[in-house]
Amino acid sequence: MTADDAPTKAAVSTGRRYRTGRTEGISDGVFSVSLTLLILDIKPPEGDAAELVHGLVKIAPRLLTFALSFAIVGYYWLVHHLIFASIRSVKIGIMWANLLFLATIVVLPFSTAVLGRYPQASAALAIYGANLAACTATLAGAWFVADHEDLSEQLAGQRRYILGRFAFQFMVALAGIGCAFVVPALGLAIFVALPIVCALTYRRTYY
Repeated sequence: MTADDAPTKAAVSTGRRYRTGRTEGISDGVFSVSLTLLILDIKPPEGDAAELVHGLVKIAPRLLTFALSFAIVGYYWLVHHLIFASIRSVKIGIMWANLLFLATIVVLPFSTAVLGRYPQASAALAIYGANLAACTATLAGAWFVADHEDLSEQLAGQRRYILGRFAFQFMVALAGIGCAFVVPALGLAIFVALPIVCALTYRRTYY
């Protein structure tokens, strides 16, 4: 540590403020493990070579749900990374809020496995949608805690944009849950469209 770093370290440590490194580290670890666990539910087809195509068709729903969840977890990782890039330091409140968000990410491999086995079942779609809604709500909560405690560096326009994004994602997840009990195929289509729409409408300058 240099002499110039000492005042910065002291400033971060006062008032129970801490550097973001360990919070970001455990977050990246959870994301990495969750991304890896998504594939573990998919087993190679059994049987001889003549049955390979049939076997691949049989596990296609699981492969598709894996791709969907991988994109969604990747998107949440990106948003989480950008939010923490604007945070100067952390307090206990945001640490707990971040852990709550990570708990919802850890559940995604389970809800993905359920959806992969029963892609047209209303209950499976509702479980998956509830998981996505929880991910969005808890990440929004972590961002709100950081902003409320004056830990982030964002302008009013950026705040409106971020709140709008969170609200949109949450409402889409709820719409998917509602459709799951009326038109299951539409509910699944909504979940598939969610990461695509979020990626296409993302505006980097507002994070």
